[in-house]
Amino acid sequence: MSSTPPVLPPELIDQAIDHLWDDHEALEACSLTCRSWVPTSRLHLFRTVRVRSADDCTKLSALLDASPVIAHCVRKLTVSAEYKGVDSNGRACEDDAWVNQMSTLLSKLYRVHTLALSRVKWSSLLPETKSAFAVVFKSVKMLLLFEVRFDASGDVLGFLFEFPILSELYFHGVSWDRESPASQVSDTGGRVAKCMGLTYLFLDPKSSPTLVTEWLLNRASEQRLRTIQLCWREIENTRASESELECLRIEFPFGLSEEGEQHPSLSLSLLVSTTLAIIVLLQNQLTLSHNTGLRTLHFGGLDVSAAATQTLFSNRLFTWVAVMLGQISSSSLREVIFELELPDVCDLQSLDWLRIDRELSRREFNGLLLRFYVNCTRRECGSSLEGEVRRELESRLPNFLGRGTLRVSCL
Repeated sequence: MSSTPPVLPPELIDQAIDHLWDDHEALEACSLTCRSWVPTSRLHLFRTVRVRSADDCTKLSALLDASPVIAHCVRKLTVSAEYKGVDSNGRACEDDAWVNQMSTLLSKLYRVHTLALSRVKWSSLLPETKSAFAVVFKSVKMLLLFEVRFDASGDVLGFLFEFPILSELYFHGVSWDRESPASQVSDTGGRVAKCMGLTYLFLDPKSSPTLVTEWLLNRASEQRLRTIQLCWREIENTRASESELECLRIEFPFGLSEEGEQHPSLSLSLLVSTTLAIIVLLQNQLTLSHNTGLRTLHFGGLDVSAAATQTLFSNRLFTWVAVMLGQISSSSLREVIFELELPDVCDLQSLDWLRIDRELSRREFNGLLLRFYVNCTRRECGSSLEGEVRRELESRLPNFLGRGTLRVSCL
């Protein structure tokens, strides 16, 4: 009888380690167990690398010099700087000089598919640093830009032109100091749109989206966008995507906040944007009728308490949510999502439920899934609150309940 202990096949051990992909402590223990466990453990340990300072740069460079194989494991790279006060114009200054130290190690990270840049002024980086980043750009499929600043609008397009296989793009607070000549933007934008194959685009309200929508959304025949998550003021441009668009998320602003009241210039800016939005709505420029392949529609950031204050914008906003539902001509629609913020359940009454119920209960929407994510700011979340919200919604949507499915979650 053999006394040799049973040995698990290597592929089973690898699968077990794979289940620990987000447990850093367990992965470290696995890597120290035996030599054969090191490759899989190391793959997960170094899959995501975050560099936040000059000290991080030094440590990462030393690590790659000591063990070059680690560079093959890095798939997600985050380069995140911080702010160091404000300039004479009151604008936050990026503390990103240390990013130039990364030029020597970036050339080794040629397998990165997700790149995040945060609080970096791209125009201030040295030419050799930009060239080193360009090596990484060639393999990047997902790009996240958070409060990244450029010198001119044309520089943004030139920057994006360096990503030949980019498929997902996230813009969070991206800005530039001046506008480039229209001819330069048009020429560069056309080249970028032709070479890129974006399937997902996110633009938050803090970003300046006009440039992106001009070179991208107006060239629907040259791109493969399937999901667009836009701030509310750019929705009229989605008509350019026509039947190509499958998922649309619409973010509505919450109105004038305490921050706006404390800063009159910001308050005025929001008021002007709000007024322009109302004009767009009244002129029937905002429509979903062109998106005939739409599968998912997501209304985010609906502040019901603002609607209850009887302000002009909030009334128009929620009235036009129902109008937009009535404009949908897609026979492929499978899911509609609402994100609502309100003080209490009684504030739900401020929506135009009669029209919403009528539009959602159309015959072509049989089997539609309707999701509500509700945040009651004056109530503690729990089963009793969720039941109360559900009962209120069910009473408001009697016709829809005969054709579709309602899901409610309280946050």
